[in-house]
Amino acid sequence: MGMQNALLSVFPPPAYVATPSAGVDISGGSIKWAIFSGYGSHTKLGTYGEMPLPQGVVTSGDIEQEDTVVEIIRTLRMKHRIRHVNACLPEKKAYLYRVLVPTGTTNLRAGVEFDFETHVPLPPAETIFDFEPIQRTDAGTVVAVTAYAKRIVNTYNAVFERAGVMLHSLEVESQALARTALGPTDRDKVVMMIDFGKHTTRIAVAEYGVVAFTATLDVGGDALTAAVMKHFNVSEPEAEQIKNEKGFLMGAENKSLVEALVITVSVVKDEIVKHFSFWNNPTADELPRKPIEKIVVCGGNANLKAFPEYLEGALGVPVAVADVWVNAFSLDEYIPSMQFSDSLEYATAIGLALKGRTKSIW
Repeated sequence: MGMQNALLSVFPPPAYVATPSAGVDISGGSIKWAIFSGYGSHTKLGTYGEMPLPQGVVTSGDIEQEDTVVEIIRTLRMKHRIRHVNACLPEKKAYLYRVLVPTGTTNLRAGVEFDFETHVPLPPAETIFDFEPIQRTDAGTVVAVTAYAKRIVNTYNAVFERAGVMLHSLEVESQALARTALGPTDRDKVVMMIDFGKHTTRIAVAEYGVVAFTATLDVGGDALTAAVMKHFNVSEPEAEQIKNEKGFLMGAENKSLVEALVITVSVVKDEIVKHFSFWNNPTADELPRKPIEKIVVCGGNANLKAFPEYLEGALGVPVAVADVWVNAFSLDEYIPSMQFSDSLEYATAIGLALKGRTKSIW
């Protein structure tokens, strides 16, 4: 298969009127899915759900036990009549970078290929890449390039094929997240997205709607839950409730909880500050970057009370919890069956399911 055909099979362009596709998000701990019915202004949430994965099935983005994943996806196909899927590739396995294609270059792909090996430490024959223009300048076009080892792409392709599901597209996780978390006005800005999950925390920067930087931290909300369980000697459900209802609310009655949470949250905050500073302070050898103007938080642990205010105080820019329905429908006209607190956990799956459903969804 030639490079062009390989890319089209993995990164096909979105179609306005396409066969309804489920969004399927495969992570280390579970497989989440979401599917919408209707198109455009008639879009409504259909079925959604989560299937836990035993430890070791997916490790650091690698599907180690393909048969287990195939069986789950096959079950989804049969139970929920899922035939077509948009899915994501693991961020940890991506090579993502920005490059300037000089003015006068008539073929952007050729411009990206010119210094591809400078940025990706894999032989070109063993990689598949895609790119997205970010902005045009006097010097040329700045593009974001995403590359994966072919073995990663082939494994994900094979899993869906064996399950009898047609794979419409694969993309980096954070681009699906951007499709969900960024509203229309955010596409004119530089926005940091933080997906504060159970086991990991994903950080991404979207430059005018295009993901141009990603990082993954091996710490998530389960460490917070464990700290609350230990400190208050309560069960996991009780710890989750305490964490989400009180969180970082300051006050004498909440002092012990804040003290229990702050050690773990400080680790996450310090890493976010580090990446925030990295983006905002490019070196002389790097392409110029517009500073981050806003931060959007999602993931199950975005429900942590007062967490956005805590980050806002550390970073000095507005921090908001994502509205994952902003590009799907108006909550004034339709209320989905999914609770808001749950929707933050499904942000990636929702973004995948939205791909190509309306003219405004990229």
